[in-house]
Amino acid sequence: MQTKEPVLVVNLRQTLSMADLCTLAVLCVYTVLSLIFYNVVEKASFNILINILIASAIIALSIGDKLHDGAFFRLLHQFYVIPVIYLLYAQVHSYIGIFHSHDFDSVLIEWDHWLFNVNPTEVLAQIASPWLTEYLQATYMLFYFLPILQAVELSCRNKHTELKQFAYLMAFGFYVSHLLYFIMPAVGPRFTLHNFDSLHLELPGLWLTETFRGFVNAGGNISPGTPNPLEVVNRDCMPSGHTMMTLVNILLGFRFHSSMRWLFLLIGGSLIFATVYLRYHYVVDVIAGVILALLTLWVAPYLTAWVKSKGFTSLT
Repeated sequence: MQTKEPVLVVNLRQTLSMADLCTLAVLCVYTVLSLIFYNVVEKASFNILINILIASAIIALSIGDKLHDGAFFRLLHQFYVIPVIYLLYAQVHSYIGIFHSHDFDSVLIEWDHWLFNVNPTEVLAQIASPWLTEYLQATYMLFYFLPILQAVELSCRNKHTELKQFAYLMAFGFYVSHLLYFIMPAVGPRFTLHNFDSLHLELPGLWLTETFRGFVNAGGNISPGTPNPLEVVNRDCMPSGHTMMTLVNILLGFRFHSSMRWLFLLIGGSLIFATVYLRYHYVVDVIAGVILALLTLWVAPYLTAWVKSKGFTSLT
């Protein structure tokens, strides 16, 4: 009598990481929103399809990483969050209009004025210079690059546990910031306190400022030649994700003893200042970003402990 081969059974509680679980949870939230508001959400069918494909790929990667003890699946499993975070950022703006039909810039301007009795971007305009604008616009462009740099360093140093934690904390922080855009959507002072079409005249750079500014505009859904940028720009000012996630990256650089931690501090600190100087954010956005960065690092271990109590064993 021929003996049957044993059936391969994989328990997802033993394969999914915290970054996986955070990403799957957000995919579920966005998919449910697309289903509930199918007739309102632009490209709802596409969002549902892409979310299912991403979720399936995450589960497949987690299983592959568990079954194959090699660098290929491990690296894919640890680095897939980089493109997925951006894909989900692009998607989140499909849902903001469901919850609010107006922007909250007037409230944020009021809060800034209450704190400082002036509009901070107008004050900073007094110290503007082409070389400073060039430097700060360049640092602003490094927003996504800095955490990728730290992740690559951790991988090269074979700090796999730290890299897993880093991927989780960055994913968790990014997803929290994206979801909070639903509460107070805003476009920022470059549209409200200043003339967006005059930025190149009021804040000129030297060589690459306009190119970098164009990249930022494209990431915010403003294509070259858009007739009315205010109508299409992403409502992603409050909180300042640039501040929140840059600060998380800086703090983790020191926690993990990165050889580039002081570079992260210098460039990251400049980037945070640039958010207001370049008129992308109000100061209250930055303050909210700082508070949320600290809350993210404080809450994350408790969330991990709770998930572990549910039987998940492959979290760190």
